[in-house]
Amino acid sequence: MRPARHLVIAALAAGLVTPAAQAAPAVQHGASTRTVTLISGDKVVVDDKGAFVGTEGRPGTSFVRYVENDHQFVVPEDALPLLAKDRLDKRFFDVTALLDFGYEDAKIDHIPVLNSGFRAAGNTAKKDAAQQWGRLLQASIQSEKMWLDGRARLTLNESVPMVGAPQAWQNGLDGKGVTVAVLDTGYDQGHPELQGVVSTSKDFTGLGIQDTNGHGTHVASTVAGRGGTYTGVAKGATLAVGKVCEEFGCQESAVIAGMEWAAREAKAKVVSMSLGGDQSDGTDPLSQAVNRLTEETGALFVIAAGNSGVYRRVSSPAAADSALAVANVTKQGPLNDSSSRGPRIGDHAVKPDIAAPGTDIVAARAKDTLPGQAVDEFHARLTGTSMATPHVAGAAAILAQRNPSWTAGELKAHLMGTAKDGTKPDEVGTGLLDVAKAATQQVRADAGSLSYGLLEWPHTEVRNKTITYRNDGDQPVTLKVSLPLNDFSLSADTVTVPAHGTAPLTVILDPRKGLGQFYGYLTAEAPGVKITTAVGAYVQEERHRLTVRATGRDGKPVGEYMLLVNQTTGESSPLLLDATGVGSVKLPVADYAVLSRVKEYDEARHWYAPVSATDVVGKVSLAQDAEVVLDTRQAKPIKVDVGDSRVAQLHRETDLSVPRIPSKNTSGVSGPLYGATDVYGLRFGDPVANVTYETLLKAAQPRVSIDGRFRFPLGTYGSSGPVSGRHEYPVVLPGGDVKGALVVLQLKDGAEWEIFDHAQRLKDAGAAAVLQVGPIPFAMNEQTALPVVWATQHHAAGLVRELSEGKPVRLTLTGAETSPVSYNLFYPEKGLPAGKTYTRGPVAEVSSTYRSSGADALVSQRVHPVVEGQPAKMILLLDEWLLAPASRTEFYTAGNGIGFYREVGIGRMFGADARDPHVGNWSDQRYLKFRPGQKTSVVWNEGVSAPRVGIPPGGYAPWSRNEVARAGDAISASVSVFSAGNALEGWVRSGWGTLALSRDGQPLGTSPRPSYGEWRVPPGQGRYELALSAERAGAPQVALSTRVDTKWGFTSATSTGALPLLQVAYDIPLDIRNSARAGAPVPVKFTFPRQSGAGHATVRDWKAWASYDDGATWVPVRSIIPPGGKAGGFVSLKVTASDTDGNTVDQTVLRAYRLRA
Repeated sequence: MRPARHLVIAALAAGLVTPAAQAAPAVQHGASTRTVTLISGDKVVVDDKGAFVGTEGRPGTSFVRYVENDHQFVVPEDALPLLAKDRLDKRFFDVTALLDFGYEDAKIDHIPVLNSGFRAAGNTAKKDAAQQWGRLLQASIQSEKMWLDGRARLTLNESVPMVGAPQAWQNGLDGKGVTVAVLDTGYDQGHPELQGVVSTSKDFTGLGIQDTNGHGTHVASTVAGRGGTYTGVAKGATLAVGKVCEEFGCQESAVIAGMEWAAREAKAKVVSMSLGGDQSDGTDPLSQAVNRLTEETGALFVIAAGNSGVYRRVSSPAAADSALAVANVTKQGPLNDSSSRGPRIGDHAVKPDIAAPGTDIVAARAKDTLPGQAVDEFHARLTGTSMATPHVAGAAAILAQRNPSWTAGELKAHLMGTAKDGTKPDEVGTGLLDVAKAATQQVRADAGSLSYGLLEWPHTEVRNKTITYRNDGDQPVTLKVSLPLNDFSLSADTVTVPAHGTAPLTVILDPRKGLGQFYGYLTAEAPGVKITTAVGAYVQEERHRLTVRATGRDGKPVGEYMLLVNQTTGESSPLLLDATGVGSVKLPVADYAVLSRVKEYDEARHWYAPVSATDVVGKVSLAQDAEVVLDTRQAKPIKVDVGDSRVAQLHRETDLSVPRIPSKNTSGVSGPLYGATDVYGLRFGDPVANVTYETLLKAAQPRVSIDGRFRFPLGTYGSSGPVSGRHEYPVVLPGGDVKGALVVLQLKDGAEWEIFDHAQRLKDAGAAAVLQVGPIPFAMNEQTALPVVWATQHHAAGLVRELSEGKPVRLTLTGAETSPVSYNLFYPEKGLPAGKTYTRGPVAEVSSTYRSSGADALVSQRVHPVVEGQPAKMILLLDEWLLAPASRTEFYTAGNGIGFYREVGIGRMFGADARDPHVGNWSDQRYLKFRPGQKTSVVWNEGVSAPRVGIPPGGYAPWSRNEVARAGDAISASVSVFSAGNALEGWVRSGWGTLALSRDGQPLGTSPRPSYGEWRVPPGQGRYELALSAERAGAPQVALSTRVDTKWGFTSATSTGALPLLQVAYDIPLDIRNSARAGAPVPVKFTFPRQSGAGHATVRDWKAWASYDDGATWVPVRSIIPPGGKAGGFVSLKVTASDTDGNTVDQTVLRAYRLRA
């Protein structure tokens, strides 16, 4: 299968960067992050600058984190073999690209996938991704590659004469009889300049052919518009318009379907595509489709090179061999800074191919679009390679009219060969389009460029390529040829081309003369004739082979991964060792940091449950072939001794990283380890500068422990019922009498999801509990029918052996619903320790109370360490489960600049979605920095839970983006829908519902998520209403704040900053279950702060009401909520307020708190 991508429309304009610019860009004020789910089901969190913050991974998953071409990759260890075998598109783990595609979790709940035919293969729901990933690993022997269905982005009165079109018109050449397909955002069916121009159209988005973006109409009219002043290049051509792009980009599967339609059904001779994805080596699905369709149909694909400037290379699908990739020059001639550069990544082939004017281009404007770029009612001014591309497509139509039998390759070569004013092939190809020259010059070349590509070190052979000149005239022509480029020479100084004949010229490259990149122009000239061919090669600098051999602690070879980081450039990549423990790669001369985590497994080799883990770091200098031999038996232990016999190590997580200076990204290996996994450190070679090693330890009394003849660590499922108290059980294998027994299951890899069915059958047979030995399920969306505990095979091997031999065994399980004490200890190091034991060290003591949401339920508690204000690069899944309500003592590392963000999830299960009945509130607490010996307290889930915007004072976690703000003519909202007390909901938010914005009573759009929305708004001042409706009814852990409705009213003009939304804060003395005594008056205090950063105003008026019948009737409230309702019932609250600036709030919370006897 192949995953799908999204393409980018190549347009640049004030306020219009991509089609997504029609929706509001994210407004970035203060700290915020974005979360994206990988195809493996693991979640990655980055900050608002794209820097890695952490991941929420599957249990025990380790990750490789590396930087390639300034893109941050985060790859789970079990994906590395699939990537090494080229069975999986690496963009599934390219966090930078996934966010660019708009695939962050706040915007999309699935992962689009392409099949082997590059057609949409359906979507993988993010909530099911971990489960689907397990099945994919089981089927990894499949031969088909799985691709991401990504997104591409949407990338004339002066520009048309600039490319020579009027001279061609004078010669009777205007594209008549030629069909040009435009694949874009559709077209304005009522625009006067496109009347009679479009012969056929088709929508591939499901939104209709009408252009609501404006990009496609602008492009179409540049090709063939008939508008007097703003006439298109090929004003006589016929258009076939395919709508393949939505407001937010272009799904790759839709683009490929449109390409097929244009080339096969519409019979287009030329296909214009002003869109593009990320930089590409030309092997991506879109580029492959271009090459295939060109070969099969003869259509010439003219494609925008991209708008990434010097930062990225030519994008997909312009990177395809057959594509005519178009750069953007200004009307004065120089390259526009935004135009993507070449050469092509990977093989360094010559790209782009040609340039055309694409800056400040005036062309048709679709109705009700592009208000910020409007010239008049019917025209708009845009910039980008999107605007340059249709100039070249129109020129290709003119040339095809003159030469109807020419192939796509001939059209491409002649347009390139007759281009003028070329400066640098890796910027403008052969130069500026000159259609007048192309339509009249009779001597041409068979290729527009000669790409020698990448010549790998060492260099021993001369490379030759032949270019053939063709003369379509009646007289012979002698061409003077020249190629002033180092390492290159020509077989002759002149070439005579006979009339209606051909003549070859050999271009010789001797890579032994010099190293590096060589790009220039081969020119062939005669009176009235000039043919320009772009020539390029990358003669690779000196490289040597690095070989790594690794041995595990058991003395056997280990097929692990190594992360290799170039200490000069910061570029990094993983090297996967094979089953013999050997891997090798050729790399440039440099010093390299080698980082790895080598795991020792039992016979079952469950990758998330190793016997031990050895973290490795060292430096190797690659001035010649080198070999690194790693024997992890030489590693020394890294231990932690808390010094408290009441607790055991629940989780330990480590991160070994090297920063990429001055980049915001880092390269490293990280991951959690569970239970009694032993950790070792191995250093080799010279020390690595700036390497950091961070250890986070969570220790507490285990939720369940085992006693008897066998003792070993046990794990529990968050979706399992608790083991309460102390119980002695007979222990049996399935198949016999299981009544009242602890049944030992041994599930195979890939069958761990069957635990839910097994538990139900065993419950029906009378079993008391289940001990699962082996793999554990990752996504826990269900509740198991029986309490289920698990153990690794190496820990439980003795027990399984005796049961298999028929020996009777009895064991005692002791359950602790909540550990009375916990430790959260963090140890940051410069360099990798080896042979070291960490002790508890200086700590602070925190008395923590966990309130319930009206029903006793499991909650998960986790911490995220911070050093000097910078979040540690840690996984976020080190959860400890406890039963709320509860109170206990917690210890945190204190001093040395160390602090923590703390989170509590109420009923949250990994892999569950917002509608899952086991999902409740996910709270996010302030960043706290403790003093050694400090004692303090905290209350979690302090009612009433209600919407909150803005960041309360105290320095919240960076993923707590929580603001309603305006940036120019865009408004974005990020709302903590069920915020309890001073805690915000974090980067996972509960509830479902809607968030709608209106202006002066007119709807602007409704988001299907109550926590997030973006809107483009009209310029100038208006009266706005933001309306939120959300519910979380049906979740058994959450009986309170089951529905909230809030309307904020405010006035806003074009500006940038936080908007003046009033909030409602509740101060009610509730108990540990967020309840109050029935029949008694309850004091209450309402306050109405604005969100932070939005200024201040005096509250002019407020009113409040209480209801004891879920809102059927209401009684007024001021400072006392009057007695009402019965024990077991609920109290709902309704509040309205306004301030002196005219801002208003109207909020209703159903079942705000419970009444007790």
